[in-house]
Amino acid sequence: MPLCCVSCCAAALHAPPSTRPHPVSFGDPLGLHATPPPLRRVPSPGSSTAAVAALLPLFAAPATSSAAASFDLSQGVLDPASFQPVCPASDGFYRFGQTLVVGLVGADSYKEYAPLIAGGLLRVRLELCVVESFFYEAIIPFVKENGLSWVLPLHETVETFLAGVVFAVATNFILLGSTKIITVLATYADIFFGFPFRIVGGVGWRSLEDNALEALKQAAPEEKPRPWWKGKKPRPEVPLDEVYAANSATVADKAALATWGSLLAVGQVSKGARQTIEAVDLFVGRYLLFTTVTYVLIKFVHFKLFDPFPM
Repeated sequence: MPLCCVSCCAAALHAPPSTRPHPVSFGDPLGLHATPPPLRRVPSPGSSTAAVAALLPLFAAPATSSAAASFDLSQGVLDPASFQPVCPASDGFYRFGQTLVVGLVGADSYKEYAPLIAGGLLRVRLELCVVESFFYEAIIPFVKENGLSWVLPLHETVETFLAGVVFAVATNFILLGSTKIITVLATYADIFFGFPFRIVGGVGWRSLEDNALEALKQAAPEEKPRPWWKGKKPRPEVPLDEVYAANSATVADKAALATWGSLLAVGQVSKGARQTIEAVDLFVGRYLLFTTVTYVLIKFVHFKLFDPFPM
């Protein structure tokens, strides 16, 4: 080993702690948690290092830049290790599912299958949290601050172009992987909650319609018997006002009308919500990607070729 290297190493070992070089952390490749480097020697004016040091301010961001202050990596804004999304609805669903499972299978069985149950619930919570966090922490604040003028403006700028493209691409990645699990949850909820309401409420409401049909049959003139080869006459649709008129004579009739009508209404609302979520999932799975690509192409053509659009 050359004598100069030996002397340099010995000087570094016997140097005071304040002047020793700081160690490099291999667990922090971006240097987000590293200590500041020691003071460097000012190069001489004639050296090549001095020329490089003179060019560094040209590439450095201004100290008063709001963008640099907002996206400072040292604050962990873009650090995935420090990102903690806020998902109150997803957390509530996780706690509800945990309580429901414990109530159904019992505490002893829950302890036996706790890793599997907790893993499944946490996976569902994660998928729901992705959508919830994207809406509450990205879309809603951005729309509140910038409005919707960037969607298809008459004059396309760099800011509106980037806002539209980033929003469209992020929506693809978020929704394509998360709407399916929402559809599964809506289907399970409709099967175990909405379907029993529709069955019970439908049976009770049919009895109310029978009362209305009997009242209409007595008030209508007698019809000729239907030939046997034409089959049974289909059940006619009874208007709501006729059902109410035939089942509102007493307080008990009104109570039955309200009870069966409420049960059937809850079941129908559950069915409508499930069908709506299925339609959204179908659109996301089949047409969202093509819609997004078309939107990005329109924004690009508007920004580069026709700005503003010819009237």
